[in-house]
Amino acid sequence: MAQTIKMPPQAKIIILKKFPLSKLEETFQYTDFARRISKQKTHKIAHSMMDNKFVDKFIHVFPAKGDIKYDVLEGQHRIDGLRYAREFWNIKTYDLVLVVYLEGDPREIYRRLNLGTPLSLAEHLKGIDNGDSRFFNGLRQYCDHYGKSGKLRYVQIINCLHYAKSTSIRPVRPLTVDDFLLSISVRDIMTIKKFIPVLHQVATNSGDNFYHYTIMRNFFRIYFENDMSDDNMVQLGVLIKKSQKIQDLSEKRDTHAMRGIYHYIIDRLGPKLNLHLEKGLVKDKE
Repeated sequence: MAQTIKMPPQAKIIILKKFPLSKLEETFQYTDFARRISKQKTHKIAHSMMDNKFVDKFIHVFPAKGDIKYDVLEGQHRIDGLRYAREFWNIKTYDLVLVVYLEGDPREIYRRLNLGTPLSLAEHLKGIDNGDSRFFNGLRQYCDHYGKSGKLRYVQIINCLHYAKSTSIRPVRPLTVDDFLLSISVRDIMTIKKFIPVLHQVATNSGDNFYHYTIMRNFFRIYFENDMSDDNMVQLGVLIKKSQKIQDLSEKRDTHAMRGIYHYIIDRLGPKLNLHLEKGLVKDKE
């Protein structure tokens, strides 16, 4: 059967000759799901513009609501570079080409625009989070996209859950994260909500090595696979923090470390607390 090709959303091209840079703020705004601005990249683009070496003048936008004309889907570093050129070199105008999308979901367009220069998993999650997701909404008390104010990042929790459910050491692939989010149940979310306060009792500082993925993912997997009290989990966490063996393994940051830490917790640390922990596999691949 012939495969149906999904056509790109309709767009129109608008050429802005000698666009007045004084109108940047009233014309463009960044979406809350776009990449975070890198000042290093902004400065590089601005200097390239001044040297007349910057040729990519395309800004991909979607009509905005309110007083601002456009939401920038792709090109925020170019806009920031122009603002830099205006403020530091007094540049008044610049030629721009707008690609204005007339239909579709701006978040989906943003993600599709970046298929050639892949977004990270964290950037995909930020693009998906439109306020309607049970996963994001259920965990906002404990998580955000940047790990501010002591909260966990959503990407950390997604990869912990993926490891616990699939037993694969590979993180979630960005282009399959939509399907994985759909597979997350209410019970999974409740387990995460009970786990995070336990985690914070063990590792009170976000810079603690306990948050390294080889340790944190295994700690969560133990919690996910076993019916344990919070007190027992805290006790187990304390033993993990004290274990030189686990600290040494975590520095390796590889398959051996992930597998070694998991089995060391079950075979050595669990019995010290008289805990009989379920022992599963650790798969290299899904």
